[in-house]
Amino acid sequence: MATNSCIGMLMDESDNPGFFKVLRKEDLSSQTMREIPQDFLKSISAKEFSFKMVLKLPWGSSWRIMLSKYQSFFYYMEQNGWDQFLSDNGLGDDELLTFTHKGNMCFNVSIYKTDCVEILRPKRSATIASSSRNKREEVNNVLEEERESLSASNYPVSETAESTVGGRLKQKRELINLGKKQVKKAEKANKCKKRKMDTDSDDSEDGTSSLAPEFTLTIKKSYVLFLGVPKRFGEMHMPKEETVFKIHDRKGKKSWEVTYVVSKIQSRFSRGWPRLVKDFGLEIGDFCTFELIKPTEMILTVSK
Repeated sequence: MATNSCIGMLMDESDNPGFFKVLRKEDLSSQTMREIPQDFLKSISAKEFSFKMVLKLPWGSSWRIMLSKYQSFFYYMEQNGWDQFLSDNGLGDDELLTFTHKGNMCFNVSIYKTDCVEILRPKRSATIASSSRNKREEVNNVLEEERESLSASNYPVSETAESTVGGRLKQKRELINLGKKQVKKAEKANKCKKRKMDTDSDDSEDGTSSLAPEFTLTIKKSYVLFLGVPKRFGEMHMPKEETVFKIHDRKGKKSWEVTYVVSKIQSRFSRGWPRLVKDFGLEIGDFCTFELIKPTEMILTVSK
């Protein structure tokens, strides 16, 4: 309850569009955690949208995270970038994060403890991670400067001069060779990453991506007349008003029209659901997976 009141108070303070995340340990990297809320996407213009997010923390550090798209209405932060952001800042202990949009997919990120106290300085582990990252950048910059310096030097070196500076020149050449290897390694990694992104994009267009939101449950006796949708899934993915859904059999044999009823206590599938239970032959103990493939369409998979 404290977290809910904290969220309402903090989000109401900002005039800019935004959203929040509560970092539950059990699903830090889940699709639900990494999804960009539909309400936020509707609040910004197409010109402001970008597949590159920039997250800026109160102490000045920034992280860039790429987005992936599923079909035409679901967007997720890529797991590698999101996990790196959490790791670098030592996050994942039920903290509350607010993302305030400042334009062009740049966000000011505020971090709060469970008692609504804002964290204004990085944790020790986050400081170490940030320091390591800065040191790597400094080494790369030094290597680049050394390479440019030697490349620009075309003067002949006498034997005396060579004996005087030979050791230093040798060290510089070793640094340059090391730098070349690092550059080639980085270029190779970037090419692999680009190919993976292209493949993911193609899969999304073909509708074969695995990023479709889903929830699972085991059929109970009370589910025969109506089916309660998990509250968190409903808040994140389902319509805010009564809607007729089309639910397909995974094997493609049949489809059913079922009415989704919105309720403050628990939203549920109501009219049409008993017919689906009967036609599908659902029984108590069956394990069901509901996959949201379109705003008003689902695929049902049942394991006996």
